[in-house]
Amino acid sequence: MTHISGYIQAAIFALIFMLFINGEIGSVLLYVLVGANVLSIAVLLLSKRRFSATLHSLSGIVENGKNVEFEVTLKKNGFCFIPFVEICIEAQNPIHLRTSLLFRKSVTVTGQFRASHSGLNVVKMNRVYVSDFMGDLRLSVLTDQTAQMAVLPKIIEYDGPEVPPNMLPSEEEETEEGVSVRQGGMPGYEHREYVPGDSPRRVNYKLSAKKGKLMVRMDESNGSASTNLYISENALPVCCDKAFALASRLVIHGGTVKITHKNDSRTASTPETLDRMREWLAFREFAETVLPETGSPPEDTAVVFSGDGNITAVPAH
Repeated sequence: MTHISGYIQAAIFALIFMLFINGEIGSVLLYVLVGANVLSIAVLLLSKRRFSATLHSLSGIVENGKNVEFEVTLKKNGFCFIPFVEICIEAQNPIHLRTSLLFRKSVTVTGQFRASHSGLNVVKMNRVYVSDFMGDLRLSVLTDQTAQMAVLPKIIEYDGPEVPPNMLPSEEEETEEGVSVRQGGMPGYEHREYVPGDSPRRVNYKLSAKKGKLMVRMDESNGSASTNLYISENALPVCCDKAFALASRLVIHGGTVKITHKNDSRTASTPETLDRMREWLAFREFAETVLPETGSPPEDTAVVFSGDGNITAVPAH
């Protein structure tokens, strides 16, 4: 309210000047003061609806905890003369961007926020505030727009219930040439060259000796041998991190893992498919607050991740 008290003081000064010093000059001062404020407010009212604000969509994938840049473009639609614009953004924390629409047809401002959790992070632009030259009036313009950024799950150590032995590949799993399973369940000879991170259990030593390089079996299509993890619909993003931590642990031990979330699922059994599973999880939308669970996990689920990080091992039927 400082500017209002300043206008009052200026008006009193002009009035005193007009009454006791020079009536003509004092009148001019008073008219200029009142006229400037009236003109300032009138220009703002005419300009308020003659611009558009656009929150640009976000693309790509980022690591959890990294900064994400976003852009907002203001564009004039006809006569528009606004000296002060404040853009209000909600992205975990409130963000305020300030700019001006005076002598440019459009202006783009950039801000950034920190990716705070795994899965889709949402950026919202709800309001834009505009003010006149003299600071007499501040108006709000509603602009309900959102953008989303895919954030990869954190790489953390699994800290849930101990993995039951029956969830891990058997120590007696055969590694003879030709015992892997092709897509469709038919026996085949699907192998590829070893890459760092592959489980030693998948190495076909007989075939490796023949070819002179390590070869591993590609039996990821054997869905009947997978460990099924379920992320419930009321799960917070931390469940995404924990589910991926368990999936990584099982794949490292040579297992096949399937994660199901909101009627969609992904399977992984190699480092490459594990990376694709991580990207898939980055595009999942998790709950903002813990709500009552409405769905139920599939019958073959081994571990359930729900709420704010609860992990439940489901006994085998």
